Amino acid sequence: MFCEFWISKRYLKSPQKERIVSLTALISVIGIAIGVMVLIVVIAVMSGFDNYLQDKMVGTNAHLSLEFYGGSSEPYVLIDKLKTIPHVLAGAPFIAGQAFIKQGAHILGVEMRGIDPKLQPEVSKIKEYIKKGSLELADNGVILGEELALRLGLGLGDKITLISPVTLKPTEFIVQGLFNSGMYLYDAGLVMTNIKGAQDFFQLTNRTSGVAVKVDDLYRVDEMKSEIYQNLGNYGAYEIRTWVDANRNFLQALKLEKIVMFIVVTMTTVVAAFGIISTLIMSVMSKIRDIGILRAVGAKTKSILSIFIFQGLSLGISGIILGIILGVGLSSSLNRIIDFISGLIGRPLIPAEIYYFERIPTQINTADITLIVLCALGISLLASIYPAYYAAKINPNEAIRHE
Repeated sequence: MFCEFWISKRYLKSPQKERIVSLTALISVIGIAIGVMVLIVVIAVMSGFDNYLQDKMVGTNAHLSLEFYGGSSEPYVLIDKLKTIPHVLAGAPFIAGQAFIKQGAHILGVEMRGIDPKLQPEVSKIKEYIKKGSLELADNGVILGEELALRLGLGLGDKITLISPVTLKPTEFIVQGLFNSGMYLYDAGLVMTNIKGAQDFFQLTNRTSGVAVKVDDLYRVDEMKSEIYQNLGNYGAYEIRTWVDANRNFLQALKLEKIVMFIVVTMTTVVAAFGIISTLIMSVMSKIRDIGILRAVGAKTKSILSIFIFQGLSLGISGIILGIILGVGLSSSLNRIIDFISGLIGRPLIPAEIYYFERIPTQINTADITLIVLCALGISLLASIYPAYYAAKINPNEAIRHE
């Protein structure tokens, strides 16, 4: 095996008269490197965006929500019970419902949510998202997303009229805070008040819709869902919804998009693999006499096959190593490159007021890089098989006679 590897290495170092083989080998390596680099950068950016969006999803909403049919009259007793379950960190009561906003000529449907201002920051990041005002809400006070406030022309201290679907009566609230979660869905359609204000608004006497729960690992919420069902006991009829359940379609769309992008970008590596095929075919054609001599002195078909497969894999591995270095480096420096381009054009390349972020989120995962490397190795191996098989089938007598 070492002999075959040594010969394949010698064949890659072509003599002066065969420089075209070395040139095509270099082009093949560069092609594989570009394919691997692009894959790493694309997957790193998509993984970064996945984590960014997931952080926003669980920033406004809790990890799990216990929603009671008919409401719960003892939410704080329930929270104390939930805290005795392993991995449950905190709980907060909430009231959820729909409402209509009537502001001048505008009539909009929004989600109306009642929260406990003291406990809600323990299960979500709403306190971090407050840009103006405070989370300390009076019974007639509300906080709303900046997008909604901008659309309605509202600011702190302004009055807003909401209509309850239960009473169909308009109720005036005062804007006491504005938040920006970075998710347009929430910033343009969510209004929050305290528990007492929401109970009056929806005519829920001493009842809440349910309890929001935070756990120590947001990726184990399905396990925690089963755990809570088993340990909670008889607290009435309720349903547990995780942040994954609430955003399942969106998360599946992100997953599908990542898979499709991986397949599409992998095609660049497949195209680069044709360079390996052409390099090996040229190498075989230039080494017909050598192959004939090797076969004549007793080299087996397997040995000839191994020589050219090793040659193809050497090209692939060289391209993969170079691609990893370039891909990781480019992913890590992506925002510095964007800052440089922004400086050249004199304005932000990614306006924060449009995209809600100034930096491109990237995350380099070892598992993603491992998958990319394995795919590139597999493509390189497949590209090497036909030229190696062709070389192994050369008749030694005809090869020597031909020369």
